[in-house]
Amino acid sequence: MIGRLRPVEWGLLGLAGLLGGLMAVILSSIGDEPQWLPEAPVRAHPATQVQVAPNVPLDNLAATWQAPLFSPDRSPDRRVGKAQVSSLANLTLSGILITGNLQMAMLKQADGPALTIRLGQTLPNGWRLDHLTPQYARFSQDGRAQTLSLYAKRLPPPSSRPPITLPREPLP
Repeated sequence: MIGRLRPVEWGLLGLAGLLGGLMAVILSSIGDEPQWLPEAPVRAHPATQVQVAPNVPLDNLAATWQAPLFSPDRSPDRRVGKAQVSSLANLTLSGILITGNLQMAMLKQADGPALTIRLGQTLPNGWRLDHLTPQYARFSQDGRAQTLSLYAKRLPPPSSRPPITLPREPLP
């Protein structure tokens, strides 16, 4: 049958038995109950009163958003979302988007945020986008019309130097 075991094999057999016993203890859920600390004594808190903010009419609070809160020289905040444009002179047409039912122009201000306007909409300064093509946008206001064109980058003029030629070499 099994011949005589060497001492190393007896040691490994004992370690395997010990690990098997430890595994049986873990799987049998012995000692899984938590041990809680004793309850702390309950202190009586004084009765708390809920305070309610006073009811003030909205007209009395108008000064909080119109007048400064912390600085007497602070002015009301500028409106966000609509940039003021005085005329079309400081605008550059930076892009045009024309799809099936969407036509819009992208404008860049010299000193402000970029604007996006759809065909038929009006800029904050009153100019209305009337006509849009892939190269230009036409705006009108009070019977006046002004056209902004896309900046077309031009290629340099052709070179006057002759092209490079290779020496004629016979094929091997």
